[in-house]
Amino acid sequence: MPPWSFITITATTAFPWTLFMFLLARLAAMRGTQLMSRLDSVALSMLCVFGLLAVWGVWRQQIRVRLTVARLSKWEFWPAWIFYPPVALYCVWQSIKYHSFSLPAVANLNQKNGGIVGESKIGILSELMTMSPELTAEAFLVEADSAAIRLARISELCLRHEIGMPFVLKPDIAQRGAGFKKIQSMEEVREYLSRVSAPLILQRYVAAPYEAGVFYYRFPGEPKGHILGITQKVFPCVTGDGIRTIRELIEADSRARLIAHTYLKRFGAETERVIARGEQFRLVEAGNHCQGCEFRDGSELFTRELLDTFDSISQNLRGFFVGRFDVRYWSDDELRQGQNFQIIELNGAASEPTHVYDSRNSLWSAYRTLFHQWRIVYTIGAANRRLGFRPPSPYAVWRDWREFATQACEFPLAD
Repeated sequence: MPPWSFITITATTAFPWTLFMFLLARLAAMRGTQLMSRLDSVALSMLCVFGLLAVWGVWRQQIRVRLTVARLSKWEFWPAWIFYPPVALYCVWQSIKYHSFSLPAVANLNQKNGGIVGESKIGILSELMTMSPELTAEAFLVEADSAAIRLARISELCLRHEIGMPFVLKPDIAQRGAGFKKIQSMEEVREYLSRVSAPLILQRYVAAPYEAGVFYYRFPGEPKGHILGITQKVFPCVTGDGIRTIRELIEADSRARLIAHTYLKRFGAETERVIARGEQFRLVEAGNHCQGCEFRDGSELFTRELLDTFDSISQNLRGFFVGRFDVRYWSDDELRQGQNFQIIELNGAASEPTHVYDSRNSLWSAYRTLFHQWRIVYTIGAANRRLGFRPPSPYAVWRDWREFATQACEFPLAD
């Protein structure tokens, strides 16, 4: 702020405040002490208002982007701190009901913390590769080490298993698509390794045109399982007109503009490029809602054959009872038959039946499904506890979450 502007504003505000103080002492001598005692709370309130105005001054552009009327009217784009409190309160109620705040951590016995946090993706994928190799995308662990050693390890894995480019690199412990990268060159490998020191997964890229999430559960002792929901994942694109930049195309799209900050941050300077007329530019590669993927209710894909296939896969995973299979596939008909798809990930108890984020669903239907999901998770956890499996302490789960959150800070933006 220019000095004279600062002096003018300070003098203008200080003069009436000082005058008020003197008048208070002169005209309200008998009640002055009582009134003065309240000035602390008044001053604190004014300080809070000043703080909010300061935040608005610095971050107003970002706040405007995130809190536009259009964005608030579409609950699928609400930030987590607005959307999840009812779900959190429901989980608190379930925890009180079952006398354990960490009961979901024994919903799956083959995953650390039941798949709530801290589970190793390669551990799960390795088991799937052993039990259902024809339906699982190959994946291999790249241990934490120096960049040179890890680069040599990646080259050796690609050569031994005939994995060509593109392939996928992602952290072994991650959530919501964090750190997912589709690798197109060795230069991208070097850049990725320079940023991420955590253990990684190298996975064969599945070039199938479609992706779905199948949320499966089975209660301990139950002979057959259930599918709670199927999500069809739509990867949004913008189509070039030979005139506008990628940024302008994103901002002109009715849906993309609501999460433009995600796309623009991902592509950086490339958003200023003009793409040819008719050329399609894919905005996201990871099938994750918070990365910009669009979720649709895929209930029309459900068949008894599909359930039987996932029943067979799941019952071969000893100790697995609830979670979401993320699969890539070539046609809807083949998926309905339970054939010709590849599992790219299996998420545990904390995963969601993501079809709830279909924009055609009501907010209440989304909460109803999520409440049902967590009721299932707590019921399975309680059944496993009766079988003698003791949940970890809430502190142990929180400590694992803190360790993951610290490590996740270094993960690059997902593709």
